[in-house]
Amino acid sequence: MTQEQNELKVSVSIPTDEESKHFFGGPLSDCGVQAVWIKIENRSNAPLYYLPITTDPNYFSPLEAAQRLHRWFSSEVNDKIDANFEQQSIPTILAAHQSASGFVYTHRDSGLKLLNVGMLSRNGREHFRFIMPVEGTKYAVQNVNLEKVYAPGQIEELDLAGFRKKLENLPCCVRNKDGSRNGDPLNLVIVGDGVDAIFPFTGRGWQMNESQDVAGSYRMAKAFLFRSKYETAPVSPLYLFGRVQDVALQKARETINERNHLRLWMAPFKVEGRKVWVGHVSRDIGIHFTTKSWYLVTHRMDAQVDSDRTYLLQDLLFTGYVYRFGYVSGVGASTPDHPRANMTNDPYVTDGLRAVIFLGPNSVPIEQVQRLDWELPFGMSR
Repeated sequence: MTQEQNELKVSVSIPTDEESKHFFGGPLSDCGVQAVWIKIENRSNAPLYYLPITTDPNYFSPLEAAQRLHRWFSSEVNDKIDANFEQQSIPTILAAHQSASGFVYTHRDSGLKLLNVGMLSRNGREHFRFIMPVEGTKYAVQNVNLEKVYAPGQIEELDLAGFRKKLENLPCCVRNKDGSRNGDPLNLVIVGDGVDAIFPFTGRGWQMNESQDVAGSYRMAKAFLFRSKYETAPVSPLYLFGRVQDVALQKARETINERNHLRLWMAPFKVEGRKVWVGHVSRDIGIHFTTKSWYLVTHRMDAQVDSDRTYLLQDLLFTGYVYRFGYVSGVGASTPDHPRANMTNDPYVTDGLRAVIFLGPNSVPIEQVQRLDWELPFGMSR
C-alpha cells in the first residue's frame, strides 16, 4: 500500500506469520511482535527523520524483538538472530533524495492494523495513515461495507445551519430492533472522513470491538468470571437509521466490568462535504444480572452520561485533530429526580445536549480550535 504527499512517498506491508518466519527465523506471532515493513522515499532537498514512536508508542527495539526468539545455550545462533533483526530494521535518518526501507517491530494486532508513519521534514511534521488487514480475529466493523450503506444520491449535503437543525431533529436515543424501546441517549456526533474519523480515537487507546459471535461471547463470559481485561470485547447490537451500529469503540479500564465505550452510525447526510457519524458514548462501571444475554450479565452504565461526553471531548482534543466543536439540543434533559433509563434499566441524567466534534487530517493547536456558538452545557461560559 502506497501514499504520496509533499515530496514524500511511503509504502507499507505487513508480512504474514509464515513470511515472518522466513524473514526472522522464528514465529513472531507467538512472541506478541508484528513486524511492519516500511519504505520511505525522500524526494526533497532536505534531510528527513522517521519517528518509529508514531507507528507504535511502545515499539520494540531490534534487539528486544530478537530476544524473544533466543534459544537456550545457543549463543552463536542468538548472535545471528540479533544481527538479522538489526540489519532488517529501518533507518530513521534519510538524506535528501534518499530512499530507505526496513522493518519496525510493533505490538501484534489482529484483524486490522491502523498504521501511522510520522516524520519530521523541513515542512514540519509529516504523517501518513494506513488501514491494513492482518491475520487474526476480525473486528465487527470488517463485516460492514460502509460504501454500500446508502445508495448513490441518498446522502444529503448540508451547510452548518442545516446541519444543526438536522441534528436537533434526530431521535433522542438508540432503539431496539423493532424500534419499540429507547436505549442510551444519542449524545455524540463525529464529523470526519475515513481514517480522519478513526485514527484520533486509536491514538488515545480506543479499540474496535470484535463480533458478537460464539467465540466473542465465550471470551466475554470468561473475562466476567475472572475479572480480567478484554480490550476488544463485543458490544450488544443497538439500532439507529434502521440498522445495527456501523462502528463500536471502547477504552478498557481495569477489568471487563469497567470501560468507556461508544457506538457510531454513518448518517444519511454530510456537512461541508464531510461524513457525519451519530452515536452515543457512556461509561460502564460494573455489571448486573440480565435475561437479555445467554451469560446472564450485562454492564451497568454510569448515570452521569454527560461526564463521559466531556471525557471523550477532552481525549480527542489532546490528539490535536479536533478543529471545531459545539453542542446541539435533541436528547432531552433528565434530572436526578426524574431520570430516564436505557434498555437494561440503568437510570441516567443529562442536560440533553449532543457533543459535535469535527476531526481533520492535520494537527491544530488547542488554542486555535473553534467553538461553535450553539448550545452550551451547564457551567460553560461564552
